[in-house]
Amino acid sequence: MNCVMRSDVDFITNLPNNIIDNILGCLPLRDVVRTSILSREWRYKWASCPEIVFDFWFDQMFLGGHKLEPLVYQILKFHQGPLLRFALQVPDLKSSPDIDQWIHLLPNNTVQDLTLHVSRGETHKLTPCLFTFQHLRNLKLYNCLFDPPPGFKGFSKLENLQLQNVDLVPESFIKFIALCPALEKLRMIHCTSFDSLEITGPNLKSLEFHGILKFISFANCPVLSDVKLTFSSMDFKRGNGFSLDLVKSLSCLPALEDLHLQAYALEDLVEHGAPNPLPVSLTTLKNLHLSDMYFEKIDEASCAICFIRSSPNLQRLNITAFTFDVVDSVADFLRSQQSSESLSQLKTVKMQLFSGIEAEMEFVKYLLASATALEELAITPHASSIADGGESILNELKQYPRASPSAEIISWEKIRR
Repeated sequence: MNCVMRSDVDFITNLPNNIIDNILGCLPLRDVVRTSILSREWRYKWASCPEIVFDFWFDQMFLGGHKLEPLVYQILKFHQGPLLRFALQVPDLKSSPDIDQWIHLLPNNTVQDLTLHVSRGETHKLTPCLFTFQHLRNLKLYNCLFDPPPGFKGFSKLENLQLQNVDLVPESFIKFIALCPALEKLRMIHCTSFDSLEITGPNLKSLEFHGILKFISFANCPVLSDVKLTFSSMDFKRGNGFSLDLVKSLSCLPALEDLHLQAYALEDLVEHGAPNPLPVSLTTLKNLHLSDMYFEKIDEASCAICFIRSSPNLQRLNITAFTFDVVDSVADFLRSQQSSESLSQLKTVKMQLFSGIEAEMEFVKYLLASATALEELAITPHASSIADGGESILNELKQYPRASPSAEIISWEKIRR
């Protein structure tokens, strides 16, 4: 028995270093460091691990009453060989000079994935050293000040950039994006507000923006297919042409297929003829999610219909309602709308937080009468507004005329159960 165990230990210990590194790279840092107690041969194997992640589990297993700073310093000081990934996202991490010291200890010629999550205290001003990491492919920053130094030439290999609560210098950031030609995914959550944001990216495929924005445009984004825009301010809504400018910008994206947008961002389209189709169209759009849809507002319902009609190849429509009051005029308006041939490609409709007020029902009736290729209409009832799980609503919807003989009306709640 002892011979078998000794053989197993020898087999693992004598594995090639690249295989051991791959194994260690799949383990949390707490387990990687624990391998040092296996044997004399394993005492420092952790020091060549290609990934170092200080996260919640590290905090729970190692810190306790101990300080973070000396542990991080010692681990980085004794690390050997290439380091591909470094993440600093322990709970309650505060801005401090130690963070810059740790970044200086990283091998800037190998690190490809870097995460810095400052969760408490002041915004952390990034050390200029960070901008020397020319092999970065993934960069995630939280609660930092991002301002590239003069003469910065960009990250030529950066593919994924995620920023949350990051202070940006708008002009510098726009230039920075243009200097990252390999960028495929850009995510900006509650960062500095922009009067004007120009997105440039020959390889950009996905854009997500949550925050304050007055104008957005796209330059050289031939493969951008997935766009999600959520706005924190409603100042843009009326009188400055935001909605039409937004639609025009989106229509310039030749590969746009998926769009998530708040319905109220379209309200001033009524000034340009909504609910009639717009002078520009989103010909490539296939999937549309309109969130925060207020069915008690005629302008919003009108602009939503206008936007849908201006997307002639739309196949999937998802609407999340945000409705409290019953307004008869909205239902009357929707009832007056004629079916539209522009919905001939629509196959799937999902209505979320559906409360069954008359305006919502008339909107669905319009879709059923217009979508000649519709295959499925699913409703997710609003639990606090509907007592029977949506059965009565579902039964009424099934009585509505359908332009598509194969259209099926279902309750999404039933599917999930």
